[in-house]
Amino acid sequence: MEIVLQALGELIEYELAVVLSLEDYKQLRVRKAVGPLYTPRLEGYTIPLSHRRDLQEILEQKEPHLFDESAEHLDTYYDILDLPEGHSCLVAPLYVDSQPVGLLTLDHRQCGKFTPGIVRFVRTISKLISVSMVQSDTSRVFYSKVQNLLHERNRLLQGNTDIFKDLVGSSTAWQRVLDMIRLVAATEVPVLLLGETGTGKEQVARKIHQLSAVADGPFVTMNCSALAPTLAESELFGHEKGAFSGAVAQRRGRFEMAHGGSLFLDEVGDLPLELQPKLLRVLQEGTFERLGGERTISVKVRIIAATNVSLEKALAEGRFREDLYYRLNVFPIILPPLRERDQDAVLLADYFVSLIRKRTGFEKLRLSPAALEYILAQSWPGNVRQLRNAIERVAILARGGLIEPLHLTVENPSVFPSRFSKEAETRGNQASLTGKKEPTAFGPDIGSGKEGPQETSGTPSVLPTPSYEPKTVSPLDEALRAHILQALKASGGKIYGRGGAAEILGLKPSTLQSKMKKLGIHTYEIKHRF
Repeated sequence: MEIVLQALGELIEYELAVVLSLEDYKQLRVRKAVGPLYTPRLEGYTIPLSHRRDLQEILEQKEPHLFDESAEHLDTYYDILDLPEGHSCLVAPLYVDSQPVGLLTLDHRQCGKFTPGIVRFVRTISKLISVSMVQSDTSRVFYSKVQNLLHERNRLLQGNTDIFKDLVGSSTAWQRVLDMIRLVAATEVPVLLLGETGTGKEQVARKIHQLSAVADGPFVTMNCSALAPTLAESELFGHEKGAFSGAVAQRRGRFEMAHGGSLFLDEVGDLPLELQPKLLRVLQEGTFERLGGERTISVKVRIIAATNVSLEKALAEGRFREDLYYRLNVFPIILPPLRERDQDAVLLADYFVSLIRKRTGFEKLRLSPAALEYILAQSWPGNVRQLRNAIERVAILARGGLIEPLHLTVENPSVFPSRFSKEAETRGNQASLTGKKEPTAFGPDIGSGKEGPQETSGTPSVLPTPSYEPKTVSPLDEALRAHILQALKASGGKIYGRGGAAEILGLKPSTLQSKMKKLGIHTYEIKHRF
């Protein structure tokens, strides 16, 4: 709101501009006041309409009113400001969908400052201010709902003795998943987790293990799609020395490692067909032989499998054994995609930010209301994993401070596609570039450009895009170079491995090194800086 009034001041010479909101059709309250005549006494100032018939008439007539300097009238702020007789005073009603929402007042101590042309211009600008007021109110309501959701999340977690504190979500779909976990965890039956990539299948598997009778035992994972068919048997069941070329020593497989605990078979639908009978035998009898061995080994293992493909389709195509399918599918749990989890995305984003704060010491790191709206509006094809990676990266881009939509769109163009309204993106960019933290809503906001708005009929559906001075936007290469240096700083100059800059940025180390070379980031510079 302040940005709009300041921009208006570059087009109209006023000494005081005030936006008042209408409350219950009974009184007007100062929402924002700017100008040389501003005084703190204006903050929260109220005007009972029962005492001001002149202001009631302006609201009813729905037209701006220029008070005649020769006519007697009661100053709008007579008990706060001592204005000379004959000063300039213009009052315009604020309306949205034929409903009054407030007033805009402009004052100047000199006479004749507001011409008929200015009155016509204010008629147009008042429509934009009206929309801005409503959007700000909507944003505050939205942010309040988010805070209520966060409070509810914390309450639910505390009510469950914090056992689900790392499985964040308050939606009905997600609470159903947690209920299923509670039911099956105490049993020994195999569990099959079904869901898209990134929905949190491994996290759910770990939680089932933690709540099971074998929680003190090991939790071993194996990604069935990550291994070549020739190596899969050795990985699952182990091998004896000399079992194949390169088998220079005996090796235990995943089943032996998981004895007394749980084995999580991720992407089980990609398990080679020739290996499925041996897996079925372990599930039925709890026995197997190592590759190249003759000794039968007995194990007691809780099996939790997961897949993001249709096993029924694999059955029909002959790629998956029917008997194995029924052995694994004793207790299926369907994990919903993030787009079907209502407002869980903002709860998860806030949770990830809290984890980053604890890990990095970025005490001021948080998401702005506009960023939360932006996150909630996305479809998230990569689900929770995609959201977490996005938050990890933008935390660096925001330099440990306030995360705005600008950080999200610049850092993750694939995460936040162009289908989302350009007006909302402009709104977030304005907040980041100007430092203004004006609340925003799902719709567009008012720009700060100097171009005069055009006359429109009714409330405009699309507002003018703000124009920025070129000096406020860095060249892309410069921004990318600064971002990579931030990642290197966070990793202590480390490029490869866990916690390295490549992992932080979601890039292959070779790709990162190529970009560093192109941008002139040299090894000696890294050593010198970090």
